[in-house]
Amino acid sequence: MRQRILGRICLVMCLAVVPFWVAPQVQAQSGGIGRIQSSKQQTRVSFELLMVERVPPLAAQRWGEIFRRAGASVRIRQAIRSDRTEISETKRGGLRQVKAVGLLERDGSIIFENRRFRQSQTGPLTEWIRELKTYGAQGNDDGKPGFGLTRAQFDRVFQTLAAKVVRDPAGLKLSEAIAVVGLPSSLPLRMTPAAVEQLKRDVTRRPAPEGLAGLSRGTVIAILLNEAGLGFRPGRTPEGILELRVSPASKETAAWPIGWPLQKPPISSMPKFVEIVPVEFNDVKLTDVIHAISVQTEMPILIDHRRAFEANVGIGELKVNQEFRKMTWSGLLDRVTFPKLMRELLQDEAGTPFVFVTTRTVAQLNERAKQVERLLDQKGK
Repeated sequence: MRQRILGRICLVMCLAVVPFWVAPQVQAQSGGIGRIQSSKQQTRVSFELLMVERVPPLAAQRWGEIFRRAGASVRIRQAIRSDRTEISETKRGGLRQVKAVGLLERDGSIIFENRRFRQSQTGPLTEWIRELKTYGAQGNDDGKPGFGLTRAQFDRVFQTLAAKVVRDPAGLKLSEAIAVVGLPSSLPLRMTPAAVEQLKRDVTRRPAPEGLAGLSRGTVIAILLNEAGLGFRPGRTPEGILELRVSPASKETAAWPIGWPLQKPPISSMPKFVEIVPVEFNDVKLTDVIHAISVQTEMPILIDHRRAFEANVGIGELKVNQEFRKMTWSGLLDRVTFPKLMRELLQDEAGTPFVFVTTRTVAQLNERAKQVERLLDQKGK
């Protein structure tokens, strides 16, 4: 039937309609999504101020009083050649000791790495001390490059998310699909209160799409959450435990991207996708054409239904035409999705290539570029 509709497609294209089922409401408290329970630990914060130049005694005396009022001990001494500024942390049992070594400048200000405090800025200093007591030497991870993780922590998260998803979550509701991904207990997924509220307001309630099996955990989770208007980012709890935090999608908040730039050109990473073939069809559903291209190229092609819905692009109703000509499958996909949509050639955390069809907006392209740039910077450190 579909072959008759397609007319003259010179290569056999096995079409199947992408399902548009309606799923029950997602339950955020089950199936791999929840909250982690962490044990409290005691943290002691101490400071050491090094004097490279002569500093007025009164300035040193005032800093001693400021730190005492902020609930932290401080030692002020003359610097020697082997000294260096740093913020370090050691743990012994349930006790975490954080030590910050900084410089006491001639003008009376103090410097710790990229932070400078003057004696009139007791408020910011007290807040930083409170942050060190809560989160340790790395501090709060909010808004920091690479999600505030060290290189070792980032690599650990990336390797965990690079594992392939074996079971197919297609058709499952969000909580069930996340459980199928199989995250280890060492990297739990936690819903923020804002994410729970977002799920309550979700009007689409789409099930997991087809084509996710075989892709990596990170890409699959990002796609599943994206369909619900959510995103995730790795982070640290105050006790230093790594977790994945789910929150509403936002341009202001860095999130783990859906896919990464191809490390190899399409001719070598997805050769079938750039094969030249004769095509011709008339008045065919866009979803049917996308599925056919996926079958012929053996390439996962995933659709960003959420952004399409928000942009009032009815993907399920769109029909496309193509007069007879020879072109690559990549060119055909670009042709039938233009101008309302675009296709991105990406790879997952394990290096497996895939195609993501999403809306075509400058803001979205800039958002992706910033997200990926931040993460690539962290990978390269």
